[in-house]
This record gives sequence, C-alpha cells and structure tokens, in this order.
Amino acid sequence: MTEGQRVGRLGALRVGDLDAEQAALWDSVMDGPRGAAPWMVNDGVLAGPFNAWLHIPEVGRALAAAGEVLRFSSGLPAVVRELVILTVGAHWRSEFEFWAHSGIGRREGMADELIEAIAVGNRDAVVAHSDAFGTAAYDVVRALAATGHVEETLMAALQGLAGDAVAVEVVALAGYYSCVSFTLNAFAVPLPDGVAPRFRDIS
Repeated sequence: MTEGQRVGRLGALRVGDLDAEQAALWDSVMDGPRGAAPWMVNDGVLAGPFNAWLHIPEVGRALAAAGEVLRFSSGLPAVVRELVILTVGAHWRSEFEFWAHSGIGRREGMADELIEAIAVGNRDAVVAHSDAFGTAAYDVVRALAATGHVEETLMAALQGLAGDAVAVEVVALAGYYSCVSFTLNAFAVPLPDGVAPRFRDIS
C-alpha cells in the first residue's frame, strides 16, 4: 500500500509520527466501531480517508465524528444507508469507497445485483432489486450528485415515504460521503493489495 513514506499523494502517518491531536484522532477511529474493520490499518497506516484527515486532525476529528453518527446511529435501514453511500461512490468513481461499502452492503443483505446496478448507473435494475424507499433515496442522491439540485417530485416522493427527518439524513449522508470520495480521489488513496479497480472499464 505504501511507497516509501507515502500513501497515494500524501505522507504516511504512523503511530510514531503523530502529535497529540493526531493521536487523539487515531485513537477515536480505532476505539470506535470503525476499528473492527480488518482493513482499517494497513502497513501501519489508517486506511480510507483517515490518513489524509490526520494531516488536519481538528477537522479530521469533526469529520470522523459526523461519519460515525451517520453510519452507526443512522435512522435509515442498513441497506438504504449503503445504497446511498454506494450511489455517491459510483458517481465519483471512488474506488476505495465503493469497494469498502460493497462489502459492508453485502453483510447487511444487499444483493450483488443491486450493487452492480448502482455501479453502472442502471436505474431500472436498481428499481428491480430495491423497495420504494430505496428507489426514492437513489433518485434523490443521483440527482444531487449529478446537478447539486433535486426536482420537487423526487424530494416529495422521498419525504412522503420516509418523512422530513429521514430525507434530511439521506442528504447529509450523501454530502458526507461526497467529502469522503473527494478525499480518496484527490489524494489517490489506493485499494488494498490484490483488489482490482472497479471503475476502470466503465465509460
């Protein structure tokens, strides 16, 4: 994963490199629910966006805390939560995000056919393998990712099925994982060794 002391385009920060604020962020990640992921530390470096966020630990802690609430205290059904995350990851062609959350989605009961439909942007297949709530969330998130706006009919459909608070959570989740995607893409965070890129053959 690392080349010398770098991960992608950033310096690789290991435990011995950290100041007090960085160490607090490291500990909050590893002591929280994310720390159970077997890939969270690779070659002594935090995986995903976290090595990048260690470079700005005060902001990184706020981002990590927001993500922990959105992922682990979510009011969304787990499959819908992962559908939202994967829709964002697919739009931004964020390899690490899509790989990590494909695995999480499968563990939460997502069908491979649904994951594949999201990857290639096949709405008909998403509809075929999702329920009305999942479809409404997909439509809202895909519109937001594409244009930054949502048509009234799409948002009304989501609010009608799930209520205002859940609709706000869907949007917040999409925004948070857009930030994650930007971090992963901008700094070329690599996939784990042996994992093939998902989007290299998608035009």
